Formats: sequence, structure tokens, C-alpha cells
Amino acid sequence: MKRLGIAALAGVAFVLASAATAFAQSNIPPDVGGDVVQPPGAAPGSTAFTGANVTVWMVLVAVLVVLGIGFLLAARRRARTAQG
Repeated sequence: MKRLGIAALAGVAFVLASAATAFAQSNIPPDVGGDVVQPPGAAPGSTAFTGANVTVWMVLVAVLVVLGIGFLLAARRRARTAQG
């Protein structure tokens, strides 16, 4: 049950970190005071560029996860050698 909770928490954290790009510079609800003008070069149906850069944060999260797993494995190994 503990592993399921950890996996669920990791999944939620991943979704929130990934969704940060989608919500960057968003105006909910949008403030439209007149005609909607598309910027030059924006093709209809293309993926929106928000300008957010979360690559550094995703790398940092990955490094921290790997570091945490390493510490967990080291602690288990120390506990096993201390018992026997």
C-alpha cells in the first residue's frame, strides 16, 4: 500500500511539473476587448508556444529522484548489514 501511495504521488508530481508549461502566461478567462489578432507565423492547428522553459526543473527533479533512490538503497543496505 505504501508503494502504491508513493507511485501515485510521483505520478501527480510529474503531471503538475509537465503541466506548468501549458499554464505559463495564460489568462483564464481571456481578456478580449476587441478583434482577436493572431501573431505572424502562427498556423491554425499548430502547437502553441508559451515561452516557458521547464527543462532545467525537470532535470533537477530527475536528479533528485535518482539521488533519493540511491539514499534509500544505501539505507536499506546499512540496515541489512547491521541486523546480520
